[in-house]
Amino acid sequence: GSDRDVLAVGADGGHLTVLDYEPCASGSGQPPAVVHCPLFGHTGCRRGVPGQYLSSDPKGRAVMISAVEKRKFVYVLNRDAGGRPTIASPLEAHRARTVVFDTVGLDNGYDNPIFASLEYQYPDMDDAIAAAEASAAAAAASVSSSSDSSGKTGSTGTSNSNSTASASSAAATRVEKQLAYYELDLGLNHVSRRFATPAHRSACCLAALPGGADGPGGVLVGGEDWIEYLHEDMPTAESAGSDVMDVEGGSGSSKPKQKPTKIICALPRRSLHPSGRGVLITSIVVHRTGKKKAKFFALAQTEYGDLYKVTIRTDPKDKTVVIGLTASLFDTLPVANGLNVSKLGMLFVPAEFGDHALYQFLRIDVDDVAPTCTSEQSTEAYLAQTDSADEMTYYGKSENAASVAGSFVPTALKNLRRVAKADSLAPVTDVIIGELAGNEVSPQIYALCGRGPRSSL
Repeated sequence: GSDRDVLAVGADGGHLTVLDYEPCASGSGQPPAVVHCPLFGHTGCRRGVPGQYLSSDPKGRAVMISAVEKRKFVYVLNRDAGGRPTIASPLEAHRARTVVFDTVGLDNGYDNPIFASLEYQYPDMDDAIAAAEASAAAAAASVSSSSDSSGKTGSTGTSNSNSTASASSAAATRVEKQLAYYELDLGLNHVSRRFATPAHRSACCLAALPGGADGPGGVLVGGEDWIEYLHEDMPTAESAGSDVMDVEGGSGSSKPKQKPTKIICALPRRSLHPSGRGVLITSIVVHRTGKKKAKFFALAQTEYGDLYKVTIRTDPKDKTVVIGLTASLFDTLPVANGLNVSKLGMLFVPAEFGDHALYQFLRIDVDDVAPTCTSEQSTEAYLAQTDSADEMTYYGKSENAASVAGSFVPTALKNLRRVAKADSLAPVTDVIIGELAGNEVSPQIYALCGRGPRSSL
C-alpha cells in the first residue's frame, strides 16, 4: 500500500541487495542507499548459489531468488513504524536435482504470494542405473535361456552395457519439464510446492497475467514455435486420459485420439525459414491498458528479433477463464535481453548486441492483413493429424507449427517509432591499442563491436 518503491538486486556471488533512492533537496538524484544486503552464498559464483533468477510478488510482499540448480530462497518484505523497508530471514524452497529456467511472481490479488517456476528435475542416476542394470540382467537371462534351448552360447557383456546406457538415456528422456507453483503462507511463514503441470519441452521463459479481480491469472510460457497458457485450474492430460475422441483418419477410418487440453498457439514464421527449424521465443512482457488497467496484452520476441502481439481471449461471461490465444506479427526489432513497457506506454529494448533503444507505440491494434495464428487453428491441426500422437509429441515438432502458422517478410517499423537510443559497445569482439592515425601524440583504442548488421568499429 506504499507509494514508494525499493529496488531488489540479485548477484551471482550470493547477495540480495535492497536499494532505496533518496531525492536531494535540490531535486537532483544521489547514489542509492543500501537498506539491506543479506549474504547467503559463501562459495562465489556457482550453479547452486541463488542469484541467477529474481522475481517479486506484484504487491511487493515478498521476493524469490533462485539458483540455476536446486536452491530457492523467499524473503518477506515489510515496513517498520518509520516506513523503512525491513527484510525477514530467508525461507527455503529447495528441490533436489532441479534445474530452473525462469521464475515469475503471480498476480493473485491479496491472497498468499505465489511464485511460478519453470523447472526440470533430472532423474537420480544411481536409481536409473540400478533399474537399467536390472532390466539388462532380465534381458540377458531371457537371451541365455533361449540360447540354451537352441544349443548356442555367446557373450552378453556388450549387450548388457548397451542396454544399461539406453535405459539410462530413456529414463532421462521420459522426465518432463514442469511449471510449478510455490506458495508462501504468510500465516505459517512457510513455502510449499502447491501445483505442478507438464510444460513444453523447449519452454524457456515466463510472463504472469493479471489476476485476482483484474484478470484470469496464470502464466504465458514461451518456447520453440509455440506460446502456451498454463494455470492450475486447467485440465491436464492425466485428467483427460479417459476422455477419448474418435477422429477421422487419413484413410477414412476412425481412430481414437485424446481430447485436446492445451491452450497453445503457433507463431507466424518468416517465409524463407526452413520448416524443420524451430523459432525460439526469448522474452515475453505483459502490459495493461485502459484507464482502469482492465485490458492487457503481451509482447513476445523471438531469437530473430520478430515481435508478436499476443492477445489473451477470455470468456465473455467469466473474465477469469481463458478460452484462446492469438499471435500476430507486430514489428521486427533488435534481439533484446528483455522487454520492458513503462506505465506511459514506452517500450525499452535492452539489446543483446549493439545500442539499446526506446520506442513509442504508434498504435496497438495490428492490421487485418498482418500474419496471425490462433490457438483454435493449432487445435484443429492437432485433431486433423493422421498419426495418433499425443499433444506433447505433436507440439514438439517444428514441421507441425510450420504447417499451421502463416508466413511473412520482415519490413520496416510500422507500429513503433524509435525516440531515443543508448550507446553500447557490447559485445567487444576485438581491441587494438596503438598510434595508427600517424599524426596523433597519444595512442588510440580501436574496438570491434556488435554482430552482423549492427556491428561497428
